[in-house]
Amino acid sequence: MNPRNIGNFLKSRFGLFIVFIIVLFSGLWIYGTHQEQEREAQKLAAQSKRKVELGRVRLPLNQGLEDGVPQQVSSSSDPGNDKEFAGNGIVPFHPPVPVVTPARAAPATARPEPGPSKEPKPRTVRYSSLLAGYDAPGANAEPAQPPPERFIPFGTLLKCKLVNTLDSANMETPIIALLLEDVWQNSRLVIPANTLVHGTARAGRLRDRITATGTWRFVWQDGRELAFGGVALDREYEHDTDGYGITDASAGIKGRLLAADDLQELKMLAAAALSGFARGTQDRTLGAYGSTVTGSVSNGVREGAGEVFELYAQRTLKDIEENGIFVRVAAGKEFYLYVLQAVDPQKASLAGARLRPSAANAPAQPIPPPIPKKG
Repeated sequence: MNPRNIGNFLKSRFGLFIVFIIVLFSGLWIYGTHQEQEREAQKLAAQSKRKVELGRVRLPLNQGLEDGVPQQVSSSSDPGNDKEFAGNGIVPFHPPVPVVTPARAAPATARPEPGPSKEPKPRTVRYSSLLAGYDAPGANAEPAQPPPERFIPFGTLLKCKLVNTLDSANMETPIIALLLEDVWQNSRLVIPANTLVHGTARAGRLRDRITATGTWRFVWQDGRELAFGGVALDREYEHDTDGYGITDASAGIKGRLLAADDLQELKMLAAAALSGFARGTQDRTLGAYGSTVTGSVSNGVREGAGEVFELYAQRTLKDIEENGIFVRVAAGKEFYLYVLQAVDPQKASLAGARLRPSAANAPAQPIPPPIPKKG
């Protein structure tokens, strides 16, 4: 860079602004340094005034020690002793005269010295036993209940079929299903087929599946209900070939991946491209420190259009991440319900009231078929 370019740069507005900034900060730095030096000088002057002269006696050593008698120092604030001050608050020391008291005469009869006293023996304190007055309560423990005759053991797979459609975009979607087959245990019918099974699907999705774990409920046709824990597993059975798929009994209920808007990704890409195009066509000026955007109306319009397209692209991307893709499981889908605890029908309740064992063990009465009308 030659001196002419430097001179032209310093004469320009930007160069004058740079010079002004350098001069301003230099003046502030010099002023701050000067103020700091003045503060240090004031601190040193204050410390020199507070120094105490150690080892120097201001009064003569023989003052107040006339005739070799020590003197007494008294406070000058006491008005009653102003006459006794010899000078500089020192008065003669007058020690008090000791008073001699005559010794008492010994009594006529001397008391005999007491002999060594015997220490009293420690008194033994006996407490009555705390267990003497304690009566153990009677054994009121309930007798052990016999094991149930009919129950579903842990780990049983129940074949169910969906009644309603599940959608992972909805929060806390209820699951309504029907039991496809009778559940037998020890040659006894435990749960009849067509019993309703109710549960709740979790929010969100896992790949192409909807997870459903937690509390489930059996609802009989007579209104009885029983809560138990279980996990929903997928059932992949081919009725045509009478075989099972490789993902049979895997976690979650398998569904179909769907997009809320098929053109969302295309809209996002188009908005991002338009934003870059609008900002790339702005007029620029080449200067000493590179190219800068020229301040004009057209450049402002292009910058605003670029901001709008960029904001639209960001909103579209956020919408795609949250609600762009979801899983839908259609009604009629078959799945397994893996039981996580033993299910005892005797613990069923009716409208929140616990039933008697005899009523709980009673099988559900079948619904009578409708009577045909005579035409």
